[in-house]
Amino acid sequence: MKKLYLVLVLMYLYGSLLLYADKIKVVDLNDKTPVSGVSVLSSSGLILGFTDEAGELSIKIGDLPLSLRSIGYETVTINDSQDTIFLKPAVYTLSDIEIKPGDRPITRVITYAREYCTGATPSDTLQMYNEYMLEYFFAEGKVKGYDKSDARPYSRNERRYGRIANSSGLDSVMRPKYNDDIASLSFLSNMAFVPFDIREETEVLKNGAQSDTILGKYYPKFIYFMNDNFFTVDCDALSDHKEHKWSPWFFKMFGMTMEMQQADWSILFNKNDEGKYGIYDFIFGTYNLKVIGKGKMLKKMIGVKDTIDIYCYIEQYPVEIERLTVEEYKDLKEDYFSRKEDFKEPSNLQPLPETIEKLVKRIDSEILKK
Repeated sequence: MKKLYLVLVLMYLYGSLLLYADKIKVVDLNDKTPVSGVSVLSSSGLILGFTDEAGELSIKIGDLPLSLRSIGYETVTINDSQDTIFLKPAVYTLSDIEIKPGDRPITRVITYAREYCTGATPSDTLQMYNEYMLEYFFAEGKVKGYDKSDARPYSRNERRYGRIANSSGLDSVMRPKYNDDIASLSFLSNMAFVPFDIREETEVLKNGAQSDTILGKYYPKFIYFMNDNFFTVDCDALSDHKEHKWSPWFFKMFGMTMEMQQADWSILFNKNDEGKYGIYDFIFGTYNLKVIGKGKMLKKMIGVKDTIDIYCYIEQYPVEIERLTVEEYKDLKEDYFSRKEDFKEPSNLQPLPETIEKLVKRIDSEILKK
């Protein structure tokens, strides 16, 4: 009897380890170097987190299968437990972008974007997946009549999918609107941008190196990568914060205290002979954010009682670039808040995780299309 009891205890402990303890390490298939900033999605489509500088992330076996997404690499799905995961460098081509050059001072950029959002407390899980057609306007130098706020993304079309589950058995889906409580998980307007400013190869890269690091105040701020086909810029937006954390004061004022623990972005460019890269070389970008939500108002808005861990991951692809005269720009501004753009997916679009496809199909089948 004692032996049977011991066996049962050991089986329980073994099962607990399977459920709770594991760590993955993600490396480049070719040079075996760690890949940081990889977005890892669970079997339910939730963002588990992003790999650290060592390419590592702690997970639960119960989260399998995993979907791994990172700029410059092919998307991969892992169905079983693996200590080390190898990412294969991707081969990209520039999307079929309509470019209308000319002696025009304002550039209009249309992009297709995907946003994955997760919010989690000990008892509640919130999930949101959004697709957007975004519009940006930029001016070269000082242009009379140009509004600098138009350099921020403005949504011209969107598709939203949401899910809420909790420990009491609730599991409901919805089509969130921009002002619904669950939409508080979205940080797209704060994170997404397109590279209109020119990025230039550093002297180290020009002399043949494949990478170069530019330090911030406390941590590496920019890391540049170069190969035969692509030029990649990685940026750590928290590099100038001593503890690598930041709680914006303007959120605290409204009872929405949020501690940012990760905020970074990566932009992939098509390599050229000039060594200077801008919007016409832009292939796509990714943007990662991890926030700990502590404020009372934020908890009330989202409908949770505990501190909430928020993850946001965005992919953005250019689909149209157009040069405008000031008059053309002003004409478009006349119906700025009502214009729509039909969805247009780029040819180099990365595959959607299977878990997100299931969420989309579930919502399409359970909720009548509006």
